[in-house]
Order: sequence, then C-alpha cells, then structure tokens
Amino acid sequence: MDQKMSDGILYVIGTPIGNLGDITLRAIETLDKISVLFCEDSRVSSKLINHLLAKELIKNKPRYVPYNEFNEDRIFSQIVTMVQNGEQVGLVSDAGMPAISDPGYRAIHGCLEAGLFVQVIPGPTALTTALPWSGIGGEVMTYLGFLPKTSGKAIRILTGAKHMMDEVSSTRVVLYVSPHRLLKDLEHIKTVMGEVHCVLMRELTKQFEERIEGTTSELIEKYTKNKVRGELVLVIGASDRT
Repeated sequence: MDQKMSDGILYVIGTPIGNLGDITLRAIETLDKISVLFCEDSRVSSKLINHLLAKELIKNKPRYVPYNEFNEDRIFSQIVTMVQNGEQVGLVSDAGMPAISDPGYRAIHGCLEAGLFVQVIPGPTALTTALPWSGIGGEVMTYLGFLPKTSGKAIRILTGAKHMMDEVSSTRVVLYVSPHRLLKDLEHIKTVMGEVHCVLMRELTKQFEERIEGTTSELIEKYTKNKVRGELVLVIGASDRT
C-alpha cells in the first residue's frame, strides 16, 4: 500500500485478551518503535508495556494518550493529524483488536479517508478464541457484539439472528455479555429463540477461565442462583447440540 501524504503510519495493534504470553512478535516489534500509543486505559496498557520492558522484549516506552468511547469523537482527528505530520502512532484497546466492540473505527476511517497509511497488526480476540472452544460446529457465524440495553432493540437484533439460524441451520451466533446483563440477555434469547444450545465462556485465556454449557433455561436457572464476574462470551447453536 502506498503512503500517499506522509511517512506517518497508524498501527492498529492487537493485544492479549488476558494472558500476556499471547502477544505476537509483530506486535512486540511495533510497540517498540512507535512514539505515541492511543489506548482505552493507560493503566491497562502500561501493564503490558511494563511487562515487555521487564522481559527486555522492548526498549522504548511510548507516550500514552487516552482514546475511549467517551472522547473518541474529539480525539480521532488528533490521531489523523499526527499521522499526517509523519508520526508513527499505535492504537490499542484494553484487550484484543481495536474496532471490534471497542473504540477505533473513527481513527482508522479518518486516516484512510485522508489517504494515510494504516497497518493492522493482528492479535487475539475473544471472538476467535470462543468459537472453537464452544465445540459448536457450523459454516456460518453471526457476531452481535454487546446487545443494546434497550429491550426492543435487543429483541430486534436477536430476531434477525434467529432468521439467519432458521435459513442456515449451521449458523452460530456469538455475543459479548456484561456480567450484570447476563440474565437479561439470556431472557431475551429465550424469548426470541427458545431453548437453544448455549456455551458461555468466562475469563478467556486467564487463570480462572471457565466454560459452561446448557440450554437457555439451564443457564438462566444457574445464574439466578449464582453471581457471575469477569469478561463473558456466549455462543449459541442449534438446540440439538450438534
């Protein structure tokens, strides 16, 4: 890809979703050469950078600039300007890949619209980690991200996914779930899809990662009695568990 307007680059960098050992060699090389790192939370990103410094995998510590859902509309133009001025800028989310249910889209789109160079450094995602561990096979995958908090919108999105499952029986549906919304999301799923096969994965790649399998009602019963914490991914498949 040609660099049309400057020698600056926006690096979109995938970072570990939990286990710091999952960082790629390309990500390490990139983090070592950037001057500025735009990140959701500098406390989270500094933990990774300090780990790499301690392991002597990188020598240079970038300057951190907050870039999150609260300031994205304002900050993305700053990223574009810095790349236009020839800087090598990194963009990360707290975990996984930026712009997948995380901030990042505006900065990436802004640079591309300006004819600037954007390079993606792939890394782990909860989505691609959860799919194989779910054990649910299929050729089609529908990713819904986090369901909206508004019940009507959530029902409409799930209804669209249900239509896809009805059309293609091998469809798998993947959602990210907040712990405090788990029961509400499961109730919506039951309302729209009925007793489907669910696999809930918690704290992927971390020390206490967990896989819980059951029907919609079985998971509702379990988590009505037990609180859940941590990052959650839910994979839904056919009710016959095939």
